Amino acid sequence: MSIVFKNLMLFRKGFQLKKSYMNFASHFTNQPLFNHNDQMEILKTISGNTNCDWTELKNNVLCKQGALNEKNIDAVILKTLVNKKKIDIALSFANYLKSSKKELSLGAINGLLNLYYEYAKNNDLSNEEKQFILNAYNSLYDKYKVLDTSTCEKLLHALCSINEWKKCMKILDDINLTGTPSHSAYSILVATLFKNNKRTEALKMSEKCIQDNRPLQDIAYDEWIKYIFRKYKDKHVLLKYLNELCFYISNNTAVVSVVTAQKLKESFEYLNWDGNMTEINQHSGTCKCCNETLDCLKLSEEEFSMLQKNVKDKLIVGSDLFLKTSPDELKRFLNFVDKTAPYDVVLDALNIAYTVGKNDISERIRVIGTVIDYFAQKKMRILLLGRKHMLKWRKFNFVIRNTESFFIDNISQDDPYFITAAILSGAHTDIVSRDLLRGHRFLMKQDQLKQLFQRWQWQHQWMVFVPSYKPVIQAPLKFTPIAQKNRNGWHLPYISDKTATLGQVNNGIPDCSSWLCLRQKSIN
Repeated sequence: MSIVFKNLMLFRKGFQLKKSYMNFASHFTNQPLFNHNDQMEILKTISGNTNCDWTELKNNVLCKQGALNEKNIDAVILKTLVNKKKIDIALSFANYLKSSKKELSLGAINGLLNLYYEYAKNNDLSNEEKQFILNAYNSLYDKYKVLDTSTCEKLLHALCSINEWKKCMKILDDINLTGTPSHSAYSILVATLFKNNKRTEALKMSEKCIQDNRPLQDIAYDEWIKYIFRKYKDKHVLLKYLNELCFYISNNTAVVSVVTAQKLKESFEYLNWDGNMTEINQHSGTCKCCNETLDCLKLSEEEFSMLQKNVKDKLIVGSDLFLKTSPDELKRFLNFVDKTAPYDVVLDALNIAYTVGKNDISERIRVIGTVIDYFAQKKMRILLLGRKHMLKWRKFNFVIRNTESFFIDNISQDDPYFITAAILSGAHTDIVSRDLLRGHRFLMKQDQLKQLFQRWQWQHQWMVFVPSYKPVIQAPLKFTPIAQKNRNGWHLPYISDKTATLGQVNNGIPDCSSWLCLRQKSIN
């Protein structure tokens, strides 16, 4: 028997054994191993016919093997139809469910609540549909007392569609028991409050959104603008409240979508302002439309003192860092800073070294040396923070001779060290790193501190890039890339992607290509 024939027989035997095992496993799991999507394929065949025989359809699905059963099939049908935007057919199925005498499952109730919310976006709900939402609210709380997050979200959305905002406040409390409400839940509620002329409540909820890192979505801004124009007619008063909205965006370092930017543009143009989509020159901070230069919103002495007072507790004394460092090292570091500060610039040595990758040590040392020389020529006092393993790099000690230097254990986190050294050093001290430090902003629980830290970072962070042999050392921004007002009007950043509807906060990388310029026309 040839070797080829033997291998062929072994392969065939192995395949048969595998097939026997799969049939054996299928027998015990009672689940099909092939064609497991047959049930969903049937659901996909639902056409535009609202007169579907739903009983027959369900029987056809349930006679196939799969994950769908009597308990979950109604919820899955509703979800499938709503996701595919087949709202009329979903309403037909909803009527079928409500006409049957069978008790609805929690999943089916959630599916109906979601359906009515989606339908109400463009249509008026019937009295029967409104009553279903109210009955669902009462019956669910009677039965469960506290609802799961998914049910809470569906119920909140549906209640907002019939303007029952007071009931939504209780639901929001339930969501907060186990987590944080979604962007959508917050924004829908803010929109509903403005829609019902509850400005004070809407503004309070808008601030809560920012505290929970849930920036407003388009729907909230849209109803905010509609409220302003519905409530006020005098153009001076309209301008006052549009400015209030823009200050909210600015104060919370928010970035709106292009949809909201366009609505703001149209709103200000109604007041005889000029509105243009434009770009900001990244190096100068000059608007390409009006030639105005954006301001650098430097921290005041009071603001920096607040940041300096808190940063040690938030970044160093916090439990996050103690997981990867020792009290002895921490004490040694703080004593070192106390003796050697102030510095003009603090270098994140490992981050700078790795701009050329992790392979060639000589290249890493060359880049660090270039950066040190750059600042040394400016007569700046340099602190270099690195890891102890870097001391083993050949000729490294020679390169860092023009610096103060501190090396932490290899298992410690180095980012909090160089941030703390810079901030404790004083308001003038800069940092050099390509790390955007998002995690360290998150550790600052107070929203005001996060914003102060972000502004400090924009004004003090240098970055190193190595596009070719010669490193490029990029200076901090000369302007603060957030919505800001000057004597002639507003400049607001926006997200250019037309599909983006989620609210966002500036993540540290300024996009200078998408800005809205709003200018008050000169009076001749």
